[in-house]
Amino acid sequence: MKKSFLKIFSVITVAVTIISCDKDFNTVGSDVIGDDHFDLENWEVQNLIAYTGKTGAVQSNNLPLNALGIYNNPKFGLTKAHFVTQVELGNENPSFGYNPVVDSVYLYVPYFSELKSTETSGERIYELDSIYGDVEVGKFRLKVYENGYFLRDFDPEDNLQSAQKYFSDEKNLIDPFKGAELLNNSTNVAQNDQFYFSKKELYIYKTNNAGLYVDSNGEVLSDQNNPALRVIKERKTPGMWLDLKNSFFQEKILDAASSGNLFNNNIFKNYFRGFLFEVEEIVPNQGAMAILDFSKAELKIIYKSSVEPTTENPNPAITRKEFSLRMGYNASNLRNNCVNFLQHTPSVDYEGGLSNSDATVGSDRLFVKGGDNGSVAYIDLFGNGELQTLRDSVATRNWLINDARLTFYIDQSNDGMQSVPYKSEPERIFIYDATNNIVLLDYTFDTSTSAKVKNNKFIFGGIIEREATADKKGIKYTVRITEHVKRILKADVNGDYNENIKLGVSVTESINIPSFSNYINRLDNTSGKLPLASILNPLGTVIYGNLPVLDNEDKKLKLNIYFTKPN
Repeated sequence: MKKSFLKIFSVITVAVTIISCDKDFNTVGSDVIGDDHFDLENWEVQNLIAYTGKTGAVQSNNLPLNALGIYNNPKFGLTKAHFVTQVELGNENPSFGYNPVVDSVYLYVPYFSELKSTETSGERIYELDSIYGDVEVGKFRLKVYENGYFLRDFDPEDNLQSAQKYFSDEKNLIDPFKGAELLNNSTNVAQNDQFYFSKKELYIYKTNNAGLYVDSNGEVLSDQNNPALRVIKERKTPGMWLDLKNSFFQEKILDAASSGNLFNNNIFKNYFRGFLFEVEEIVPNQGAMAILDFSKAELKIIYKSSVEPTTENPNPAITRKEFSLRMGYNASNLRNNCVNFLQHTPSVDYEGGLSNSDATVGSDRLFVKGGDNGSVAYIDLFGNGELQTLRDSVATRNWLINDARLTFYIDQSNDGMQSVPYKSEPERIFIYDATNNIVLLDYTFDTSTSAKVKNNKFIFGGIIEREATADKKGIKYTVRITEHVKRILKADVNGDYNENIKLGVSVTESINIPSFSNYINRLDNTSGKLPLASILNPLGTVIYGNLPVLDNEDKKLKLNIYFTKPN
């Protein structure tokens, strides 16, 4: 046991902000600050064991967010993210009028972005979020096809009693049913053969019923090809914009109105089984990947039609209309089944880091990666009787637990993250109860919010701390597990915590997603659960474990428990 006396003012922020409903071991609050009857002490746990466990293929259907693109991490390997989704009618049993003809079809999926400034011209300048890789040069081929494979709601192997599960490595199910037509066949190569994630805002220009660009007075522009003359009707935040193949939607949607296949969405989803988004490298190991919310997509068919001619009205006016389709999955109101297929080719360093991990004695380095074929670090907090020693000290000496925190130092050496750009370091890690696959009480109790929603629950922590240099390399992650430790130390009155509960460490795309999903390691036929938000994030990090590393022993994994005791 290592003890060091500290000044109480060093933890004012913790004492004031952490809130507990535990009456037996209350977190010491602001009423204690400055009270000379208490001394604050530090118990640094000496018997941590930490190691890395490989996950494997992850359940990737009906995720709240989905990845699309190609991401290469020099430390962890290459990931390709494909996506398949059902599509549904915005309005069931639609009527398109007489002789409807498709004018244009577009798909718009907004990126996560933040408005940074507005130019005098009115142009809005954005910064993209949740885009990984080199956005400036990270071009790849994007191909959109009709999907012919029916995505089931329920599992026939369980007599349709449970929801169907699809896993990230099951693209082979879809491939034989891929349509022959390329649907994003625009002459603009930025929409297909040289696709990239642009941070430019998008414009929809003012047109008349004939689809011709008009000025602010509604007069047709003499030069239809000059963007500078067009009038902006609508501004959209940066996003994926694809002009889709008119003839396909003419036949598949407009011409099918009288067939009965558009009568309701149950029939329609079997008739038209949705889209497959495929990605391909242009330059080996180069690309970029975005995390997208496809449930917010706009998929619109712009068409022209009229009423049926009559003797009294043999030449009815042709009007321009639009019809919406919906795609993606949203737990609250959208039930289009979708699957993210993730193809990961591991690097030699990553495979070596996983194979060198030891669950018995722990590891000097922990490789933690999200997405497909990812990995989670596991931690046993106490060993060699240290837990009981600490329990006895707390119980007999009336110690009050003030704070407990895990500190993970990032390995910045050649064996670690030195070759990885700072933008490819995970912004946050997540600690959870890996024995029961639930969040910790510290997570639940923390209601702190931030202007940036990814930084919510900042008291619980896990947010990366970076160097104040141009490189911005990550230094460490700190996570508070005060409530969790307190309940372990009072296990005599709480049977649920009698065991030394194993903790899990994963990367996370969003701290606001507390649910868990499934993984399956097909090599050894093992399975388990992991935080769903880890599936959504393709990044990885190398952090020091419990074993000392030459010249870096002070950076090994630490659990510090701060407590006060009455004089």
